[in-house]
Amino acid sequence: MPNSVACGIDIGDSTSLASVYSKAGELVDRFEFEMNSEGYELASKRVPMEAGIACEATLMTYPLVKALEGRGHRVTVANPKQLKWIVESRKKNDRVDSEKLARLLMVGMLPEAHLLSEEERLKRDLLVQRVTLGKEVGRMKTRVLSYLKREGVNEFLPQTDDNYSVARRKAIRSFSFGDKRDVVLRTMMDRLDFLEGQCGPLEEEIRGFAKESDDVRLLMTIRGVDFYSAALYSSVVGDVNRFPSGDRLASYLGIIPAQHESSGVKRMGRMSKEGIPLGRWVLDVMAGNAINFNPAIRQYYLSALNRTGRAKKARVLTMRKMERMTYHMLKSREPWRYEDRGLTERKLSRLDGGGDQEGGEP
Repeated sequence: MPNSVACGIDIGDSTSLASVYSKAGELVDRFEFEMNSEGYELASKRVPMEAGIACEATLMTYPLVKALEGRGHRVTVANPKQLKWIVESRKKNDRVDSEKLARLLMVGMLPEAHLLSEEERLKRDLLVQRVTLGKEVGRMKTRVLSYLKREGVNEFLPQTDDNYSVARRKAIRSFSFGDKRDVVLRTMMDRLDFLEGQCGPLEEEIRGFAKESDDVRLLMTIRGVDFYSAALYSSVVGDVNRFPSGDRLASYLGIIPAQHESSGVKRMGRMSKEGIPLGRWVLDVMAGNAINFNPAIRQYYLSALNRTGRAKKARVLTMRKMERMTYHMLKSREPWRYEDRGLTERKLSRLDGGGDQEGGEP
């Protein structure tokens, strides 16, 4: 909205500062307001309805945007990582930041951030909570196993591929040291059981919306990708059509190398790691499963490893390949080129029927 009335808001946890500019670029109003219902009402009254509003993406952006848009205002949310010149400015405070946001909006140069809808946000919350619980379960399992090894018990338990198979769990529960260590081991196993029990309700909610998603069902044609991984990746990517190319999606996920240029000389650094860490995490899981289950992807990984001599670099290159393949799948609506049709049908049948999924679940 070049050359229009604009308002920049520097958002704080408890109070925010707004600067309003006229079409001529003159400051016509500046005020602070509380980050609560009364403050949102004040901001709505002080900012002209014809003004565009700009703010950065922060934790408190969602309630503010919801309140202002609900009152008829137009709000543009800026990507904070692309506003580095604000951060690097010699002079930085709430007033200066709100002014710069307004001026960027006036000249049409504000880098926009993707703001999730309320429904998308709820789905993302479920997925993030499940990821967090999965990591806590993994850490708890490591602690229990380390304790068993330290106390010289592990070698006397049933030796199975799964350290927490039914047989081993029963053996751990029935084992007795005959001293205070029994309390330690029992409470550790109780904690593990509790954490695992929390995963069930989350997975059922995720399964409910995953089975209705065409993107999830399409991504599940990849061997090693279950409804959970597919739903997580789909949530991070969102509408793939907002990315004009696979390179843009890779940049959004932060899996492209950081580039440094000076005097015409370009230097490529490590993975930029910009964007959502959750996206890189699930893409890494998907790449790892593809390496394990698909000969072509494994050969690609081994070739990259032989070429670079570094396992981490080869892994990142494989993640990049998986990103290109998933981008093409979501754009063309075509299944994975290495799809096992029978396996896909079984996975989708279990998804619709509520059964366990084929490997790859974090």
